Amino acid sequence: MGVDSRISSLFPLPMPTQRPSAAVSSAPFIQKGAASLSAWARVSPPIAALRDAATLSHQMWQSARPLLPPALLDGVQAGRWQDGVWSLTASSSAVAAKLSQFKPTLLRHLQDRGFALRDMRIRVQPRAERGPQTAPTATQPPSCPDAVKARLRQLLEQAD
Repeated sequence: MGVDSRISSLFPLPMPTQRPSAAVSSAPFIQKGAASLSAWARVSPPIAALRDAATLSHQMWQSARPLLPPALLDGVQAGRWQDGVWSLTASSSAVAAKLSQFKPTLLRHLQDRGFALRDMRIRVQPRAERGPQTAPTATQPPSCPDAVKARLRQLLEQAD
């Protein structure tokens, strides 16, 4: 019994030789040339909600930036917006402490601008060090000052 006859005994209906036409689309956003993220977000409520929250967070950040000193701006990033609470991310605890002093002013400013803001949260997330981290290799001897080496030799000689 050949392979073809075994397959036809399992599948008595004739196998199609061509793919079915795409007459019915599986989703309204999958159309030729319209498979962009923004098109997908328009028809997917969870994605649309995330996009709207990100847009609102960005708008609040643009409104709040002028109130912060320039030295503080590099260490602060706009964060998540959810249920009337906006999170800001500080690059260090020192930046978070200084930012918390501005919290009442920022809240009042954003509420006056029409944002439905109940509270702000400040969290610390240190930025990764710039550049690659290099570990000392086994071929490199440990560096030690000459004075320390001389003292260690003296101690070794005394022990003998």
